[in-house]
Amino acid sequence: MSRVVCRLALSDGAWETRPSRRPLWEAVRRTASARLVRLQFEEPGEDEILVAEATMRSSRHCHAEIVRDDIIEALLASFQPEYESMVEVEVIE
Repeated sequence: MSRVVCRLALSDGAWETRPSRRPLWEAVRRTASARLVRLQFEEPGEDEILVAEATMRSSRHCHAEIVRDDIIEALLASFQPEYESMVEVEVIE
């Protein structure tokens, strides 16, 4: 197993479903390529409404970019932002 840590940032703007902590946790937990180990929320910056650091555990042959893309897809499906760019997921390690 390998560990992937991502920073999730959801920007202020128009959302079909307004993001909040519990639904964000549920969306990330349902990610198919990795298992959520820890989700730590941080203080949002300017123009951000929700920021978190997700620690995921994945199989050794599952690349961090696949985990990142799965998280983005889960967040887009759950919250349906006006623009896809309102969901940012960065691989930290």
